[in-house]
Amino acid sequence: MSASKGIEINLLGYLIIGIVGIIILLAFVSGPLNNMLRGTFCYFYINILQQQTDYCKNKQTGPEFVTISPSSQDDLARYIAAYAIKCWRDERPLVTKQITCFNLNLDTHPGTVYEYNVTRIMELEGGCSILENSQIINGNGTLVSYSGNCGTKNNLEWQVSGDAITDQQLVLIIYDATLNKITVQA
Repeated sequence: MSASKGIEINLLGYLIIGIVGIIILLAFVSGPLNNMLRGTFCYFYINILQQQTDYCKNKQTGPEFVTISPSSQDDLARYIAAYAIKCWRDERPLVTKQITCFNLNLDTHPGTVYEYNVTRIMELEGGCSILENSQIINGNGTLVSYSGNCGTKNNLEWQVSGDAITDQQLVLIIYDATLNKITVQA
């Protein structure tokens, strides 16, 4: 009988050690230790092994707030185009629904900017090879084909009150994965 009690005590000890081990493993995988493990892994992977992975990129938790002071209409159009292209390039591979990439706070208002102005800047500066915009909202609120050459897809959606940025204080740059478009809202 004493041999079977010894086996039962050993079995009970192994079960307790196993349960504690599972709890510690779960703490590492899903608890607060997860961030420490991720940070350690990413440090060695990037700095020691000199490798890159999407797992180690910082995840954006919300929109980036940017204050801009455009000095001309082209300058404002250039800011909007640049941030739209950055949002398209950075978030499109990662986002599955919708994300506001940037909140552009306007300090100055250099004049009226239409979707045409943004698309023209993208065309002149080579941005259309990254973010295409084949259709624009004209000054009358009608969707028309862009007269220049900015690709064959319409990946830029213009949702601006009055169809033009005139005196708005805030311009949102949003990536919508379901539409596969960048939306400019003001």
